[in-house]
Amino acid sequence: MARVLCAWEFGGDLGHVRRLIPIAVELRARGHDVAVALRDSAFLEMTRAAGFETFIAPLLRTPPAVTPSPLNFSDVLLNLGFDDRRGLAGALRAWRCLYELLEPEVVVADYAPTALIAAREAGIARVTVGSGFSVPLLLDPLPALRPWAASDPRVLRALDDRLVASVRGALGTTGKGAAERACDLFEAAAHLLCTFPEIDPFGPRDGVEYVGPQGDATSGLDVRWNTTSGARVFAYLKPRNPRFEAVLAGLRALDAEVVVAAPGLAKEHAQAASSGRMRIVGSPANLDLLLPAASLCVAHAGPGLAARALAAGVPMALLPLQLEQFLIATRLAGGGSAAMVSPEEAGARIFATRRRATRGRTTATRSRQPPREPPNASPRSPARRSWRASLSPGSSVANSATRWRATSSLERSMRAAIVSRSSFASCTSSPTSPIPRPTTCSRRPSR
Repeated sequence: MARVLCAWEFGGDLGHVRRLIPIAVELRARGHDVAVALRDSAFLEMTRAAGFETFIAPLLRTPPAVTPSPLNFSDVLLNLGFDDRRGLAGALRAWRCLYELLEPEVVVADYAPTALIAAREAGIARVTVGSGFSVPLLLDPLPALRPWAASDPRVLRALDDRLVASVRGALGTTGKGAAERACDLFEAAAHLLCTFPEIDPFGPRDGVEYVGPQGDATSGLDVRWNTTSGARVFAYLKPRNPRFEAVLAGLRALDAEVVVAAPGLAKEHAQAASSGRMRIVGSPANLDLLLPAASLCVAHAGPGLAARALAAGVPMALLPLQLEQFLIATRLAGGGSAAMVSPEEAGARIFATRRRATRGRTTATRSRQPPREPPNASPRSPARRSWRASLSPGSSVANSATRWRATSSLERSMRAAIVSRSSFASCTSSPTSPIPRPTTCSRRPSR
């Protein structure tokens, strides 16, 4: 069995932990030795309580000024600190020290580009997991993040060159086979996207495997609907959003039962803001108890909740707060499963979109993607019939099925590391081998 390090470096909130930890638990159940490196110390006790050796991930220094609207993924990484060669060199050294301590055979990276670069240099196998945004389209140069806006290819190329130069400078003379192109920085044996093609910000695309949303949808507070008829609206909102109070006012005015999950909201504030048919809780909620009977889901277009609402056939009204959410919201709105509210719209106007979003219920329902059946079972076997019967969207069995798919895909990609400590970049597939070729970038097609 393999020694595996699950690493999370960038991005906030619960989504990354809820994606990595269930996979780590399943890997451990299959006999692998798993350690975890997390960006946020708030989750240390949770992972240690689960029995994992846990470390704080080496982090880059936040730059004093950033580009407000990054053009491509190279620009995103430069905004995250990759433009600081000294800081980047320190983070890479810290990752190398962690690798020397743990001696992992495989690094499973969730939005952890520095961990990927350090693993590439150390000759450690790499697999990425994520919602889609953290793995860009692997083209040369890395493409524009906003395809609807005109972009100069020379500017994109310059951003790529600037990123590569910074990485090579940070690696210095120790760099082994340092990347020549920005897209090479993301090279891995497999890219597992924990989402559906319909909401992949850059999809659907080749060179990745869609394994569905990960994490336990039942891990939040148990909140149940009080009514069995009429409209029911579930909202997942960030209290730090400047429009939070205006959105609550709009929800309060609806002729519907409303449940609002606002993680981080003080209990006193949640109780004071609740009124009539609207209940507010200051923590995540059990999605399995709420989404199946919801008439509408109001959210910021986070990838995890968006995927689960889509699978449950619930139309959405979306208020994106950042670029990844905006790209997901654009995909959902284009498919007819959601209505998007622009940042300029006031809270009271948000819910004028409810009728448009509700008309998307049929479209959303058609977009459900039940998990695949497990292999090696007869099509007529009772086990397979039982499996099919239990795959209702959002059920605990469906959650387990997607986790099974993700972990099985990880294991296929890890087999080369079990045999050899050589980099996946040097592995090739034979016609009979289950080990995939490394996923590399291709030159951007000329127009």
